[in-house]
Order: sequence, then C-alpha cells, then structure tokens
Amino acid sequence: MKNLLYLKRYVKMHPNNRMGWYLLGKEYESDGQMGKANYCYNKAGDVYEAFEHSKVPADILKDYEAKLMEMAEKRDRKIRRWRYSVFAILLLFLITLRSVEAPHATDQTLADRSSQHITKPPTKVASATSKKKPADTFKGYSAPLSFTAEASLNNTNASLSAVSKYMRQQMLKTAPQVAAVLGMEKQYDWLLWTPNMPVLYTMAATDQPGQIDLQSYDPKACQCKPGELDHYPNESAAWVQQQEQLVVMKTAMINYITAKGNLPEQMNQLEAPFPGNWLAGNSDTMNQTFTALKKLQSSGSQSTDDSGNTIGDEAFSSTLGNHPYFTKPLEVIVDKQKHRLAIVSGSIILRNYEVGLGGSKTPEGTFQVSIKVMNPNGKANGEFGSRGMQLSDTNYAIHGTNDPDSVGQDESLGCVRMDQADVEELFDMIPLGTKVTIASNVLPGDTSVPTVRFQTKRTQDQTDPSRHYHWLN
Repeated sequence: MKNLLYLKRYVKMHPNNRMGWYLLGKEYESDGQMGKANYCYNKAGDVYEAFEHSKVPADILKDYEAKLMEMAEKRDRKIRRWRYSVFAILLLFLITLRSVEAPHATDQTLADRSSQHITKPPTKVASATSKKKPADTFKGYSAPLSFTAEASLNNTNASLSAVSKYMRQQMLKTAPQVAAVLGMEKQYDWLLWTPNMPVLYTMAATDQPGQIDLQSYDPKACQCKPGELDHYPNESAAWVQQQEQLVVMKTAMINYITAKGNLPEQMNQLEAPFPGNWLAGNSDTMNQTFTALKKLQSSGSQSTDDSGNTIGDEAFSSTLGNHPYFTKPLEVIVDKQKHRLAIVSGSIILRNYEVGLGGSKTPEGTFQVSIKVMNPNGKANGEFGSRGMQLSDTNYAIHGTNDPDSVGQDESLGCVRMDQADVEELFDMIPLGTKVTIASNVLPGDTSVPTVRFQTKRTQDQTDPSRHYHWLN
C-alpha cells in the first residue's frame, strides 16, 4: 500500500514518466484493481509493450521501483526539512525583528539520479587486445558501437527512453552490440553539450532474446563496481563532432526549404558563393550523409518510433536509433544581461560565448541571419573583424571586432561583438536563415567553448567586394 501511495504521488508530479505509470499499473494489478491498472498501462504506452513482451528480468523492475521509492521518500524528507527551516526562520524573524533570507534548497541528492540503468554488470567476454586500435570493438563485442546522450542528473525519462529504444532495436534486429550513453551537465533548464561528456552507462546485447546487460560507469549512481573505460573518450569525441556537422547541415536544409519551398538537389546548392552561402563549407561527414539526411527531411519518407525519432537508416548507425541525435535545428540566443551568445538545439547548448553589446541600444526580439559575409570591411582586421552576420533587414549584426577589450562590455552602438576565434566558429556553425533571439537573463553565465573549434572546409568565395558594410557597430 505504501508503494501505491508513493507511486500515485510520483506520477502526479511527473505525468510524463511512462515507467512510473507502468509501475503504478503493476501495483494496482497486484491489488486486484484492473480498471485502474489498465488506465496506467495506457499511460505507459510503449514502455508497457517493451517490458511486458520482452521478458525483462524481474530484478530490473524491482531495482528500478526500489530506487524510485527511495527518491520519493527522500524528496518528502527534503520538503519536511525545508518546511521546518522556514518555520524556524519565521520564528527567528518574529523574535529579532530582523530581515533574514530563506535557506537555499539543498544540493541534488543521490536519490534524484536516474537509476533504472543500475543492474548487473555485462556478460564476461574476452577483452580486445589493448594495443589494437579499438575503433569497432568494446571489450570483445563486435562492431558497430553507437552513442546517445542525456542529462547526467534527474532525467529518468531520458534514461528509460534509451533503454526502450535499444530493446526496440533488438526486436527489429538493428541494435548495435553495445550502445554508450553520454551524460550532459544540467544548468537551469539547459543541458550542456561538450566534447568530453562522460559515459553514464552502456547497454549490451546478450544471448537471451529480449534481455540486455546494463553497466554503470558512475560510482555515485551505482551499487556495483563501476566498469573501466578504455577508448571511449576518443570515440565519443568523434561522435560529438559528427553530430554537430549533421545538425549544421540539417539546419541549412530546413532554412533552405523555408526560403525556397523545396529541398536542395545537390550539396553545392547549400555551399554556393555569397550571397547563397547557406553553409560556410563542408566536411567528409556532410558530403557522405547529404543524401540520407535529405531523405529524412523529405516529408513522409521516414519511419519513426513512438518518440518521433527516425529509425533504420544505416548512414546514422553511430547514434542509438540510427538517426541524427539532434532533432531540432540550430538557433542563436543572445543574453543581454549576461553578455552571452549561445548556439542551441532545443534545450541543449552547444556553445556559449562571451559577447560585447550596446546595453539598451541592442534591440530585443527575434531575427534571422539574412547575410553571412567574410571580411565585411574588405579586410580581416576591420572594425567588424573577419566575419559578419546581419540580423534580418536591420542595421544590426553579429560580427567580429578590432577592439577585443570591448567584448563583455556595453560599448557597441547595438551590434553583437565577438572575439575572432568565436565569431569564425559561429560563422561556420550557423547557416544562413538561422533564427536569432535577443533577450535578457535566459542563459547560464558560464561560457562553454571547446578547445578544438568547429570548422568546415571552405571552397566558395564568401566576400562581398561590391559593398562596404555600415552596421551600427
């Protein structure tokens, strides 16, 4: 009965957690309340199908349910402690008649971590020889290896989605031998995408149909001995770079369709000379996957799972589900209060740069990158630096500067100023037509910039010798 009460409370607080609905349905079923159980199973959707028909070991469900109960109980204790603290502060206020601040919430507890991936370690197999390049193997499993990413903390739905997706691929006989789940740090409502995201856990195939081995690599979220990682940093970093190239090309296709009403027939239509430089350049990954990505962008030509993710295209087999990781096009967000400019896809921040602004002279609102030009002053060291991106049909732009000390300050006439390395990476990452939103207090304050910058191979002329730009620097 105690589990039933906690689960009811949990799904009320987390109505989108399908695993929570499934476990609540199991509790109702064991209590003989089949009407309520069926309602919960309907809410669980594909989770019910996966766990009822895939012969998932009972200990996995028990472990998940136990962790969920522990999380709910600790949250209750946390709320009670907070209430007692508030009461004590109010009492102290009445006694001293002095103003005091309410205490901050305590740090995220261990119980708030995702826990459904904590199970038995993977089946013992012969390890690969350490001196061989492990491009296609992991501890004896055969290729291919695939990746996905999710929040490191407090994201149970994402973890469950990865497990469910892997099991679905198993049933379709398209699952990789091993899938690794990388962890993104969470700041406020944002997830941070970085080249060195740690591996949270792996999922591996077994000899038993419908069963998988899960191995945690987070000692704080696992009651077992964490596994050892050998070559994952190199392979995961390569996957991160690949996904960035795919989302850049995907964004260019979407913006091209919006402007012209049809998909580009050839890759060179996206990397035409100025002013048709939707892409600043290309890469081997872009060239090799153009046709496959174009097919995915064609309406009605792709098959999707229950989460809307495209499946079944071997061109993207490096990602769990055989689809590009990013589902949303790239956008740019400028935070006037914090002097930050971020490249985002949905709720994920790929980059967060420091920028110079103009205070109240910098307008708030939504714009599009209407012009992308190299050397807007006719030279790389002009007042607008080596790159410029005009905002809609205004006199405002995102550009470089010959006054790097002004970055981080409100010294412009309204434009967004960036350091040279930052603006050149931004120029390569955001296609023509990219949405730009300028607002206040919407981004994390910490910058997020990789050591190795995103860069494409530029083959077309992207200068505009016929015009000397006069933005409001």
